Amino acid sequence: MTNAPTPRTILITGAAGGMCRGVNARLAAAGHTVLCADLSRDAAEQAADAVRADGGRAEAFTVDVSDPASIADLTAEVHDRAGEIDVLVNAAGILDRKYLADHDEHSFQRTLDINLTGPFRMIQAFSPELIRRGWGRIINISSIAGVTGYPYPSYSASKAGLSNLTRSLVIDFWGTGVTVNSICPGVVDTPMVIQEVRDQVPRKVPTEQIVDPAEIGGLALFLMSDDARNINGADMLIDGGATRYFQLFDRP
Repeated sequence: MTNAPTPRTILITGAAGGMCRGVNARLAAAGHTVLCADLSRDAAEQAADAVRADGGRAEAFTVDVSDPASIADLTAEVHDRAGEIDVLVNAAGILDRKYLADHDEHSFQRTLDINLTGPFRMIQAFSPELIRRGWGRIINISSIAGVTGYPYPSYSASKAGLSNLTRSLVIDFWGTGVTVNSICPGVVDTPMVIQEVRDQVPRKVPTEQIVDPAEIGGLALFLMSDDARNINGADMLIDGGATRYFQLFDRP
């Protein structure tokens, strides 16, 4: 008989996004407490309410991952209201649909600050408690855009950086009981995905399927499990085989 998983407290940034709604629900359904952090308090409350409506445990928090002061406030509020966390999921991110010629330095840097430096700040803020307790999971939501390249260079560069940050941090967590991995989704069924991309799925994704957000939640659950205790510093692709065949965009 398999023992029930230990209930964990999971902090998710960008928790109000379309992808994370499915992740939140999957994690809460497994008996874990989900701390929904987002830039908008109202959006975070709605995400938490959706979890609670299905019988799960959730709390709402506000954070701007590009602002160190906001992360400091989040850290204090989480510890005050929920105690220490067990799992950190860095999912906050933006996609700036600009080609090279359309970018200026500010717009390029803004994407990096949210998608790459934001997770770095969050890990710095919350990893000491994971290390102190001798167990923890850090899961960065990257993208196949960081594996294959992408027409939008700020997004591609930020996700490539996030995946390599993941690989590099295994040194910092050596022997601590904390693992750090990234999940690299392909085309996910969210409002962010434009119809042009959806239309390409049957001819560019070998499974001919778009990824359900709940599948990403399922992969996160696996990474939290004892069966994944030796998976560390990995990029976990969940893309229907797209990166093994060809890129998702034609040349513009």
